[in-house]
Amino acid sequence: MEPIFNYKANAQFKGIWESKIVKGQTTEIFSEIHGPGIVQHFWLTTFPVNREVDLALANDLVLNIYWDHCDHPAVSVPLADFFCQPLKLQLINNHFFRSTNDQLLFTTTIPMPFLEMARFELINQSEREIELFFGIDVEFKTLIREAMYLHAHWQKTNDLQTGQSFNILPSITGMGRYLGTHMAVQQNNVLKNWPWYTRPITVRLDAKSAEDLPSLYIKTIDDFFGSGWWDREVPHNTYMFPHVGRSLIELDDNDHLSTVMYRYHVQEALWFHESISVEIGFNWNWGNQQIGKGDWATTAFFYLRAPGH
Repeated sequence: MEPIFNYKANAQFKGIWESKIVKGQTTEIFSEIHGPGIVQHFWLTTFPVNREVDLALANDLVLNIYWDHCDHPAVSVPLADFFCQPLKLQLINNHFFRSTNDQLLFTTTIPMPFLEMARFELINQSEREIELFFGIDVEFKTLIREAMYLHAHWQKTNDLQTGQSFNILPSITGMGRYLGTHMAVQQNNVLKNWPWYTRPITVRLDAKSAEDLPSLYIKTIDDFFGSGWWDREVPHNTYMFPHVGRSLIELDDNDHLSTVMYRYHVQEALWFHESISVEIGFNWNWGNQQIGKGDWATTAFFYLRAPGH
């Protein structure tokens, strides 16, 4: 990954392992880790019950991360979506996220620099009392210039129709870098040749007006997620590479599709100085095929020079 910060030598490394009972509402799991430093590794788990209960819990636990005494969390995302397992707990292996099985295992190695303080908390929206095990590895080092703080934006759109577009990331102002996207789709009536995926993805960096040409424009979702010709695939298989992947495909007898995709802009860095927005456009499927509605959820990861937005 291209560096997002510089630092002086003589860093000190500290790994922290803890367990807590998460009873409900908000629980701080790491409170006021004083910097400067970089969170290099973060993991957590709890006792699994069964697939249905475990997935519900992973969606009901919301991860909040705060930087440098900011009152607003830079990250506020359900665990399942943040750790790239939004529709099914499963083995994941990519550049930033790993899970060895489907037993409520969550690990990330996204670098998270901070200057003064880091605080991690969980909001338990379930009715269960949870015994949670978690750890964090931090390199304490002096940052030469302002760090860029990790942010994440999560959103879900239910009953999305073909003529609707939506924002993966609404317009954000400031200086930073766009890091990547997790996308979960539950789509009805996908048909044999998958016309649901014929939507363009547009990234605008430092745009002065809506009429400006986009910085990145990819006409179909399959191309954006490092593949192509999904309408001709027989069968539709999963793939997981370091920076792009389609980690889940499940199609039932009622032509209902569940799929999860990810893309990280590691080698093709997307820097911005003033603003950024990322949009999925309306469906332009050929032949006017009757595509069903879908539930779409996305998590956008980006760095900002400011600790909050």
